[in-house]
Amino acid sequence: MIPKRLRILPPYPPVVVALDEPWNSAKIWVDRLKGRVWGFKVGSILFAERGPTVVEEILNSGARVFLDLKYHDIPNTVQLSVRRAVSWGVSLITVHAWGGHAMLKAAAAEQKPDQRVVAVTVLTSLDQEDLKQAGVLGDLEGQVQRLATLAINSGIAGLVSSPHEVADLRERFPEATLVTPGIRLDPGTDDQKRTLGIDETLRAGSDLAVVGRVLTMATDWEKQWERITSSTAGMS
Repeated sequence: MIPKRLRILPPYPPVVVALDEPWNSAKIWVDRLKGRVWGFKVGSILFAERGPTVVEEILNSGARVFLDLKYHDIPNTVQLSVRRAVSWGVSLITVHAWGGHAMLKAAAAEQKPDQRVVAVTVLTSLDQEDLKQAGVLGDLEGQVQRLATLAINSGIAGLVSSPHEVADLRERFPEATLVTPGIRLDPGTDDQKRTLGIDETLRAGSDLAVVGRVLTMATDWEKQWERITSSTAGMS
């Protein structure tokens, strides 16, 4: 049995920094924050540039890796992809809950005690109108709950969802690892539609908050990092 709930122990704040940029820029953030953050998220932009090498380099710095490639394919393909990612030593791996029970179960079979699969429910860039255009007739919150239930019942250890769904998911799945992108410190307009502040998100029950552009595009990154860590104080 894989322990589902991720426990974040001091001195690390419950924060993952998203490296959604080329390696020459991403490496700066690894050098700045290694040893000061729980881990770093490697997504498709960085992985397309450097492949597994980037995972190795981040791990060699002493940091954890959250591999966010959102696998969504036939069960055998996803299972082998997750197996390979686990062999590299990553701590978290994303799949799409839309992939269905067989795919999710195959991915879940590759989990280890300290290496979990988390399922993406509905992307934070989508809203109700986007789901309607995609042919989903039910409400967004209901779709998140349906996909979350499917993933957890298939053996997946955790979920990725917007801050707005965290409280309901924590109540329904008290032992699941909850990872939350869409973190914003100030009101603003970008391609993330369902966002919330980091302290509110963690109080609602998220285990890990993912911060990206809110930090990496800040004019004064040190001041912004101080705001982030102040918001997470006492929540590890």
